[in-house]
Amino acid sequence: MSGGQVVGGPGDDDAAAFSRLVARYRPELQVHCYRLLGSFEESGRLVTETLLRAWRERESFAGHATFRTWLYRVATHACLDFLAAAPRTPLPREVLAGGPVPATVLPWLQPCPDTLLEQVPAQKTGSDEVVARETISLAFVVALQLLPPRQRAVFVLREVLGWPARETAAALGASVAAVNSALQRARPAVRKRLPRPGEPAAPERDDCSVLRLYTDALERDDADALATVVREDARAARRPDPPDCRRLPTRMNHQPAVARYARGPDGRVYHAHGLEVLRVEGGRVAGITVFSPGLFPAMGLPLAL
Repeated sequence: MSGGQVVGGPGDDDAAAFSRLVARYRPELQVHCYRLLGSFEESGRLVTETLLRAWRERESFAGHATFRTWLYRVATHACLDFLAAAPRTPLPREVLAGGPVPATVLPWLQPCPDTLLEQVPAQKTGSDEVVARETISLAFVVALQLLPPRQRAVFVLREVLGWPARETAAALGASVAAVNSALQRARPAVRKRLPRPGEPAAPERDDCSVLRLYTDALERDDADALATVVREDARAARRPDPPDCRRLPTRMNHQPAVARYARGPDGRVYHAHGLEVLRVEGGRVAGITVFSPGLFPAMGLPLAL
């Protein structure tokens, strides 16, 4: 596999040794499961299932591919089995007929904290420049979720991980022709779901400065300042802040995000209220996706300040 290192599989039944061997791959396997499932919490459960399967099926690793490639194969099948056993609720036809889809239409969708993404080594992607630019953005993960599961797996293996068609076909138990056909259908389907990129941002308006300007405007309750940094359509998607709100800057899906906290009845403790993930284009906030405070523990965010 491109970028993979040939690693020998376990030669004995030492579960502890096997656990140490696979531990280095856990973060990237979870990100792979996240792309296929769209849910951070489910990806955590599925990567655990992957490693259990890998231990049970360790004799099937024959050294014909790298150990890392074999683990990705196990993870892919674990996710496809999960989706087959618990299929997602079908989306309305009018949602599937259009272009970009709001993240809010996918009830299972969750963001992925950068604390996990930073543990994953850079990977060679396929030939699609749009994919190379997006890779893990929230909009990209939404676009993936609108593909049928096996088509989604083909797209991720080929375009995100850069696997050749023959290797992808072997991993999925399909023909090379079937893999190429699935990829041909998936490419335009993903492209039409992604927002068109805005104008290049000015140097002083990178993600970090946009986040700072955004939170400063909210802290001052300055509508004029907010209008200079947030597009009108994005402002319309915002939920009202609770009185006396505190905000904790963070990052999700390689995008700036804000964890919001509302002051509790005692007046001293601020409790988790919501998570905003920002899409920045052309030096302004072009989209805001709001998630519930119930995700805070999974995201590594405190429930109270």
